[in-house]
Amino acid sequence: MSICVLLSEQELLMCKLIGAMRSLVARNNHVVDKKMGGQSGAQIDEDGVIGEFAFCKHFNIFFDLGLSPRSGSYDCLLKDKRIDIKTTRYKTGRLLATTKINYDVDIYVLAILGDTDVSFVGWIEREQLTTQDNLKDLGRGLGYSLDQDQLKSFIKPA
Repeated sequence: MSICVLLSEQELLMCKLIGAMRSLVARNNHVVDKKMGGQSGAQIDEDGVIGEFAFCKHFNIFFDLGLSPRSGSYDCLLKDKRIDIKTTRYKTGRLLATTKINYDVDIYVLAILGDTDVSFVGWIEREQLTTQDNLKDLGRGLGYSLDQDQLKSFIKPA
């Protein structure tokens, strides 16, 4: 089962602004954009902030408003676990990560963006994502990839 978080117009506007600012700061500081999809880096940064904000809102944890250059870090902390939110607009999207293993992350979460909502469809530990079996080339070089049905559910069925 997934978690769905509704966002207001104001929350979405704030996230898009922070995402655009993070994108500018990153590119101006020569942070390499290692995107796995065909969208622009700016769009991916904006979508990423929306996913991060919605996750933090749902779990009532701190959302990082920082604009300093970031590369290879985690997005938030939940119960002492370092979380990286991977966000896509594709309803059947996969959890994707580059081949560079990020030891600063304990758990990866897949977020699916709608127009005014974000659905968190599952999660996986870093060690389970970064295995040889999960390496795939989806047209942009090798990366780790898991389908939604391979992820762990947030809510266990009764």
